[in-house]
Amino acid sequence: TMDFRRADFGLFRTLVERVPWEMVLKGKGVQEGWTIFKKEVLKAQEQAVPVRRKKNGRGRRPAWLNGELLLGLRKKRRVYRLWKKGQATQEEYRDLVRSCREEMRKAKAQLERNLAAVVKDNKKSFYKYINDKKRAKENLHPLLDAGGNIVTEDEEKAEVLNAFFASVF
Repeated sequence: TMDFRRADFGLFRTLVERVPWEMVLKGKGVQEGWTIFKKEVLKAQEQAVPVRRKKNGRGRRPAWLNGELLLGLRKKRRVYRLWKKGQATQEEYRDLVRSCREEMRKAKAQLERNLAAVVKDNKKSFYKYINDKKRAKENLHPLLDAGGNIVTEDEEKAEVLNAFFASVF
């Protein structure tokens, strides 16, 4: 993709200004003139705007996964390998698995508490978290509305959820 933040717009301007537009476009129709103009601008853009590879999303880790947790997970992986080689006991590994699971649960809960505290000031972080949690589309189970009636239609479910979130925020 083009990295317009690092573009040399001075060079771009000089490249476009060098083209003798009166001579190039003289006697040309609108469509033909547009094609020539576009070709020249794209040629100047190739020289003035650097290209950068897009980052893939695989490198991004979840917000709750801090450095301390990462170290614990690495240790768990190392002990697993040792256990498979017979150099560590299963109890050691099982204890590490339990502690890692507990720490992950605590970290996720802490992140959700922090989000709940700052959601009014920073809506973007809240929606980023929600979108990261999205899984495959599943049917939403029947809901109870304010009157205690069971709601099964999608539109009615949307209204119930909208009313709930409106009352919370």
